Amino acid sequence: MDAQPEGVAMSVTAKESALEALALAHKAGLGKAVQEFPGDVIAAAQAAAHTRSALPTASHPAAEPWPPMRMRTTS
Repeated sequence: MDAQPEGVAMSVTAKESALEALALAHKAGLGKAVQEFPGDVIAAAQAAAHTRSALPTASHPAAEPWPPMRMRTTS
């Protein structure tokens, strides 16, 4: 199962990161996606990591990066 695009050399760190992403996805119940679309799974993990790194560091572990969602009432 080679998830890297053709002609692209990956560093050892990138390969380890990709393998970790695939293992985490498999543990999360996405085994079929890992088998059929490993490149997409890796890309999604990289996008999520990039987005997460752009968020401010929370001072409290339960803090959310945005206000809580509230439902509108129509009464």
